[in-house]
Amino acid sequence: MELDACTNCGECVTWCPVYPQDEREAITPRKKIADFREMIKAQHSPNAVFFDYNPVDTEMIKDFAKSLYECSTCGQCHFVCPSRIDTIELWEGIRRGIVEIGLGPMENQIHLVKNTKAYDNPWGQPRSSRAHWARAGKKEKTLIAPPREIKEGAEILYFVGCTASFDANLREIAVNTTNILNALELNWGFLANQEKCCGSVLLRMGDKEFERIASENIKMFNQFGIKTLVTSCAGCFKTIKQDYPRVGELNFEVIPFATLLLRLIEEGKIKLTNRLDVKVTYHDPCHMGRASGEFEAPRKVLQALSKVGVTFVEMERNREHSRCCGSGGGLKAGYPEIQQKMTRERVRDAERTGATDLVSSCPFCFQSLQKEIVTMGSSIRMRDLVELVALAMGLPSTRINKEEQEEN
Repeated sequence: MELDACTNCGECVTWCPVYPQDEREAITPRKKIADFREMIKAQHSPNAVFFDYNPVDTEMIKDFAKSLYECSTCGQCHFVCPSRIDTIELWEGIRRGIVEIGLGPMENQIHLVKNTKAYDNPWGQPRSSRAHWARAGKKEKTLIAPPREIKEGAEILYFVGCTASFDANLREIAVNTTNILNALELNWGFLANQEKCCGSVLLRMGDKEFERIASENIKMFNQFGIKTLVTSCAGCFKTIKQDYPRVGELNFEVIPFATLLLRLIEEGKIKLTNRLDVKVTYHDPCHMGRASGEFEAPRKVLQALSKVGVTFVEMERNREHSRCCGSGGGLKAGYPEIQQKMTRERVRDAERTGATDLVSSCPFCFQSLQKEIVTMGSSIRMRDLVELVALAMGLPSTRINKEEQEEN
């Protein structure tokens, strides 16, 4: 159905963020659909059915597989498609087939899958070090009080995610989140070393082991009787909110931390008292924005921060048309040269607003954008939304200095 819906109009080519970085027709959504449609037709032709003749050779499939993984799965093509073809579902479904016949993922992406299966995180870090961010926060005296290990009866589960857990430059996201939850004396907890990857990397790569991880996580989450699961990672949010229900029932709501922040501000529980006096712009993570429709909560939080001197300006491309930073879908690992060009374009989008700070709600986007900011020598400063709120509340600064970020 999706294959026949393509009208070959070319809107997806115009908007695809990958295509301008390597102008080959093969990597456009239009061409991928056309090629896959032709392969399906060929394999079901009379010659193929009655005479066991397969006109689709391995090299053709290899070339197609390569083009399929040269994609950040940002979903922009779906939003501009007049036929509303669900391209992300299509790409991920085809990737599963590619993996089953042993032609995917690509060489530079395989380690992410292997690490996730072996260590429960794509970075290949020991399971026992997952909660080291809390130990580091205590040592650096940025953590007000230790995070609370989840117990039955807790209302909120904070799912930290692999990137904020293991990247030393991003643990400030987990520390700031913990400081806010503790300062408000909410009934919450985290999984400590019990936490494992949400499985997003396996799902995006097309690996069927995703269902095992999802099933194990669902069982663990449900056993605590929580009401709400919050996460400060857009990829984790999208995966748990939208993809887990296909595997098992969730007995709780799943929201990004930005949504919880907005609720607490509107309820008057978060007091914004410390002046910041910065001009910020906001980058929509693809998983949180286009994939999940969560556009307004972070913006409303930024607008609420106006009382402490935060001026919010939009980039020209925002919300549904936000430019992908290039980090998702395995593109960053598989084709870093394409990802870096895409990230650079997004930093330039932010610079054109005149903002002093570029804000996002995803550690993975943060990681790529911050690295490119340093590489470019840009004066703009990368922030996570939770950091701004923590500072506005008068909580300790967890800012890692730029020199330390450059060293890493």
